[in-house]
Amino acid sequence: MVERELTTVDQVEYLGEFDDEYVYDIGIDAHHPYFFANDILVHNSVYFSAYPIMSQLEDFKSFDWSREAVVQLYDQIADITNDSFPGFMKQAFNVPESRSVIKAGRELVASHGLFITKKRYAVMIYDKEGKRKDVDGKPGEIKAMGLDLKRSDTPKPVQEFLSEILTLVLTEVDKDSIFNRIKEFRTEFSKWPSWAKGSPKRVNNLTQYGMIKKAQESVDLKKDPVKRKTIPGHVLASLNWNLLCDIYNDYGSMRIQDGQKVIVCKLRSNPLGMTSVAYPVDQLYLPDWFKSLPFDDALMEATILDKKLENLLGVLHWNLEDAKNNETFDSMFSF
Repeated sequence: MVERELTTVDQVEYLGEFDDEYVYDIGIDAHHPYFFANDILVHNSVYFSAYPIMSQLEDFKSFDWSREAVVQLYDQIADITNDSFPGFMKQAFNVPESRSVIKAGRELVASHGLFITKKRYAVMIYDKEGKRKDVDGKPGEIKAMGLDLKRSDTPKPVQEFLSEILTLVLTEVDKDSIFNRIKEFRTEFSKWPSWAKGSPKRVNNLTQYGMIKKAQESVDLKKDPVKRKTIPGHVLASLNWNLLCDIYNDYGSMRIQDGQKVIVCKLRSNPLGMTSVAYPVDQLYLPDWFKSLPFDDALMEATILDKKLENLLGVLHWNLEDAKNNETFDSMFSF
């Protein structure tokens, strides 16, 4: 008999916007990955490698571990697994073998994989459901889940750069070559205008937070901490844009509205105490007063590049400080 336990949802977390269609992301804090959804037993995909064990078996000492042979091997494993289901359904649920419909499918075969944390990984696919992907000189097709290169809060050029770095890792390019490419991109990034180094975001509930901000400004939060409510950084940055438009009597620039997409830029210390400012992505012309703001390029580089590279490559335990440019430091001591 299979025991079932009725539980409740422990936490719902907003994962941000993704470029690709995102169906669900459910984590199970238990010793097995099974759960019931609308009375249907659900299980996520499973990745495994037969090589570490099977290559040590006597029957596989002379096995040709070519890509074609490996695809056939995993297809056979899938068939053997499916053949075991009718007996399992009969024993566990008393389902007649003639009515057993449970079936698994061999989805993909990959040459390399980068598994960072649960639900954050990437694999280089060379066979997907019987169709080869390593054709026309291509190493294959990358499947990436939960990575920054798929998130819409990562600028498109940085997404393409992270995808390039991931491809280099999954095709076993040496670390020095990867670090050289990172340094090249850092040089390119440093030449971008400051406002192009911001993070794309979508602003929701701007009107509501605007009212909260005004209410907070009218009271002493130290004396009345109950009134304190955290305003999301990108929302506050959007409110700052609207405020600066009023301060500079800029009636030609659009104001940020609820649900609008913006670019959030970090600021250095300034008299207004603003730590960031956003501008609408639909603002074709950026006013001079905005371009003259004290942008914090170093902090934006740390947010857009350093953090995202660490998220992607940190699992490899590389010293990413070695992938930074030190031309400024070197030039100070060169004669």
